[in-house]
Amino acid sequence: MRGQKNVPVEFYLKSEKSHPDIFNNIEVDVIFTGPERDEWKVPAFWAGGDLFGVRFSAPEPGRYTWVSLCSDTKETGLHSRTGEAEVVPYEGANPLFKHGRVRCARTKRTFEHSDGTPFFWLADTWWMGLCKRLGWPEDIRMLAADRISKNFSVIQVVAGLYPDMPAFDQRGANEAGFPWEKDYARINPAYFDMADLRLEWLVRAGLVPCIVGCWAYFLPWMGIEKMKKHWRNIVARYGAYPVVWCLAGEGAMPYYLSKDKEKDIEVQKKGWTELARYVRSIDPFHNLITIHPTNNARDQVEDPSVLDFEMMQTG
Repeated sequence: MRGQKNVPVEFYLKSEKSHPDIFNNIEVDVIFTGPERDEWKVPAFWAGGDLFGVRFSAPEPGRYTWVSLCSDTKETGLHSRTGEAEVVPYEGANPLFKHGRVRCARTKRTFEHSDGTPFFWLADTWWMGLCKRLGWPEDIRMLAADRISKNFSVIQVVAGLYPDMPAFDQRGANEAGFPWEKDYARINPAYFDMADLRLEWLVRAGLVPCIVGCWAYFLPWMGIEKMKKHWRNIVARYGAYPVVWCLAGEGAMPYYLSKDKEKDIEVQKKGWTELARYVRSIDPFHNLITIHPTNNARDQVEDPSVLDFEMMQTG
């Protein structure tokens, strides 16, 4: 396998056993080791059927090796598989690959790329940009080109669990349906395949996706463990890209028709604090973490230190 610095490479592992519920019962990680012996533990995503996908982007040129780890150590198709990648310098003009992913500067007052090049955050909000109402490819490509011509640098988009509508509203579906089965039993990989096309196009165009995991009121509906599975899928699919994580939209705001808003606010603030720590623990690329607030981002969680920066309510 051959790749370029900062540019994701992708490959798949295939199960050799039959698993009745592979999404819920099997987890796969891949340990990458770089030329300086640094390690990255990269979560794999369930790609449907008996396949798990792996995406990795190397911060420096050189030879990288990898070994897979499966929660079922007797699963020979997924456990202890090995390989290597030769990574060469990036020679293109895309600033996200040329200068690296976005981070907070040491002053904590500005953003910069990983090589220290200043980054100006000018974001456009496409909350429902992964649904079929913003079609692929024509609508996405046209809108991205327009925003680039106006010097936008970030696109803010929700990963399928949208605001302003109840769960499984037809307005939120994309060409492959909804992101989850209707009882939240498991994700719909085909939904995220269509999301891949849209988000990768943004990155290839030089725009940073700020991926909002869901609108915050989905947390009481789904529960913390299902939300962790939702976020693991997001991190596994998109963490290798130069992205920013936004835990949720309007983090402490309960559902509009909630019967116990005070209880939901408490559940959400506690839950997003736990989710922030969880996302940080499984993302080996250290993408920035924030949350979209009702007032101040620090008020949406119990511990503001879990956030890297304050996001404004307007985006």
